[in-house]
Amino acid sequence: MLDKLKPVVQLDTVMAISKTVGWLREQLETRRDGLLVMDCRAQELYESSHVETAINVAIPSLMLRRLKKGNLPVRSLLSDGEDREKFVRRCKTDTIVLYDEYSREWNENVDGGSVLGLLLRRMKDEGYRAYYLEGGFSKFQAEFPALCETNLDGSSNSSSSPTAQVLGLGGLRISSDSSDIESDLDRDPSSATDSDGSPLSNPQPSFPVEILPHLYLGCAKDATNLDVLEEYGIKYILNVTPNLPNLFENAGEFKYKQIPISDHWSQNLSQFFPEAIGFIDEARGQKCGVLVHCLAGISRSVTVTVAYLMQKLNLSMNDAYDIVKMKKSNISPNFNFMGQLLDFERTLSLKSPCDNRISAPSQPLYFTTPTNHNVFQLDPLESTSVVPCHPRCAAVMKVLMWSAKPIYMPR
Repeated sequence: MLDKLKPVVQLDTVMAISKTVGWLREQLETRRDGLLVMDCRAQELYESSHVETAINVAIPSLMLRRLKKGNLPVRSLLSDGEDREKFVRRCKTDTIVLYDEYSREWNENVDGGSVLGLLLRRMKDEGYRAYYLEGGFSKFQAEFPALCETNLDGSSNSSSSPTAQVLGLGGLRISSDSSDIESDLDRDPSSATDSDGSPLSNPQPSFPVEILPHLYLGCAKDATNLDVLEEYGIKYILNVTPNLPNLFENAGEFKYKQIPISDHWSQNLSQFFPEAIGFIDEARGQKCGVLVHCLAGISRSVTVTVAYLMQKLNLSMNDAYDIVKMKKSNISPNFNFMGQLLDFERTLSLKSPCDNRISAPSQPLYFTTPTNHNVFQLDPLESTSVVPCHPRCAAVMKVLMWSAKPIYMPR
């Protein structure tokens, strides 16, 4: 057994020890109790393939600085609740083996401040029996593929899933959605278009946008950027997704609220308006920054932000939307959410300017959609009920007319 332990460079006063892939194979095949394997690679690599029983501890680069300073406990780096509970329960008693892709040059790991190097140093400091795997995952997988869990179906799930339509005002385009992959993934902010269908010159800000004092609208990337959160004084984070982790929840510095809604026509986001508005109010009342984000920052988080402006500033949906649009030009809530905002407008007894936008003209009124140059005639006397349909469809038609460009044509 001694020949399977390889002493390497000293960390402070504790000697770091490595384990061979052969030793790990023996442990996995003979007994699983008392062994905790931690994968320090990026999440997508872990999900593609990993050592059996391993838990993932991928860390955003900006968190490495805090880990290096000792400001974050190791357990707070595990976003999955079950993995976190498993680590807390077993870290003091189990042998911990960490690996990244190669783990060959230990000096480079330490000097480069890698996730593996920082974690091993931190665990040694806290008295854990922690080791790194010689050769990393690539060596273990090459020699013992049967002891690796591989996701062979990961690339096919999304393509084989049924699609549904999601419409947004930004370009009135249709994008794929499924139960496994949220439609925001397909609604790339970099491809956003203006109301006339032309690409936006600056579609996606690289930072959260301040809508009101202390109220910021952003995307998932903003919520993982500690430097950005500190720069804008953000201490409250409203996460409008069902599955994105609240990354710093266990660090104790941020207050989170999660609204588990997908960007899909079937979702009822309006039921969460009151608690979302209350959460934003709490943050702003304490003069703390609050970040409202979803995945791309163009649909769900925008809908919540518009609802907040409507209630707090007594604005119609049209006016509130315009304020957000001026601040962040690539927004594109799906039509169902816009219909819910119309319902919310009626609940607040607000009068929308779009109700008066179409008056009976002396000439027939026509309109075009933002991404379609076909011309449609609009009967102003029947503008709120173009065809008999479900109330939600009627609301969608109102939004379509509100977002369209009216033109006049001679008889």
